[in-house]
Amino acid sequence: MKVLSENGFSIHGFRVGESDSNYNYLVACEETGECVVIDPLDPVTVLKIIRKMDYRVKYVLNTHAHPDHIYGNNPITKVFLSSKILIHTSALDYVAPRSEGVEEGDKVDFGKQRIDVIHTPGHCPEHISFIIGDNIFLGDTAFVSGCGNVRFRGKAEDLYETFAFKLSCLPGRLRMFCGHDYAETNLKFTLKLNPENKDAKRKLKEIPEDKFPRSTLGEERTYNPFMRIDNPAVVDAIIEKDRSLENDPMAVFIKLRELRDRW
Repeated sequence: MKVLSENGFSIHGFRVGESDSNYNYLVACEETGECVVIDPLDPVTVLKIIRKMDYRVKYVLNTHAHPDHIYGNNPITKVFLSSKILIHTSALDYVAPRSEGVEEGDKVDFGKQRIDVIHTPGHCPEHISFIIGDNIFLGDTAFVSGCGNVRFRGKAEDLYETFAFKLSCLPGRLRMFCGHDYAETNLKFTLKLNPENKDAKRKLKEIPEDKFPRSTLGEERTYNPFMRIDNPAVVDAIIEKDRSLENDPMAVFIKLRELRDRW
C-alpha cells in the first residue's frame, strides 16, 4: 500500500493481486477519520486498511459500473451500515439499492473535505471522475500514455469529447490516479507510433520505480498520444496507417483507439 498526504486528507492506494492491474483507492479526512472508498475490487484489503487506521466509510464512490470497479461495494457497505454508494445517475440499476446518483458539478463532502464530480464518458456512458485538491481519480478514462477502451458499452466519439473538451481544460498539476496500470504497454505503443518522443522514452525508463501516482495531466500532455491529437508527428503517424483519413481530430482520435486495440 502507498500513501500520499495533502492538506488534511490522505490517499491510500494499492494494486489488487490477481487482477487486470487494478488499483483501489481510499481517501480519508485526517481530522475526522471519515473516508471514501473508490472503485473497490478487493474489499478485504480495503477493510483491513480502514480498521488499522480507525477510519469510517461515508461513501463508496464508483467511477463506472463495470464489475471490476463495483465488486467490493456491498461487502463494504454491509460493514458500514450508514454508508452509501455514489455512482452516476444513469447507472443506479447496476448497483445495490442503498445508492444515490451524482452528476457533473455535484460535490461530495466527507469529514472536512470536498470532492468535485465531473462527467467523463467514453469508456462507458456513465463514467465520472473525482477531483480533490491537486488529484484526479480517473477510473478507466485515462491511463499513463493511454485511454480506456470502448468495448463494453463505450463510444469512441464520447471519449474524444471527454479528452478534447474536459481533460484538456483541467490544470496540468493534477496528479492522475487511474483504475489500472498499463503504463509500460501504453508507452511502448506510443514509441512505436512516435519513436522520437523523448518524454515517452524517459517515462518508460522510470516505470520500474513504481511511482505513486505515476503521472500528472501536464506530464501526459507531452507524450500521451490521445492528448496530442493536434501534434503533427502524431497525426502524420496515424494518417500513414490509413490514407483515407482526413485531418479531422475526432476521426484521428477514433483511428488511434482502433490502432491501440489491435496493437
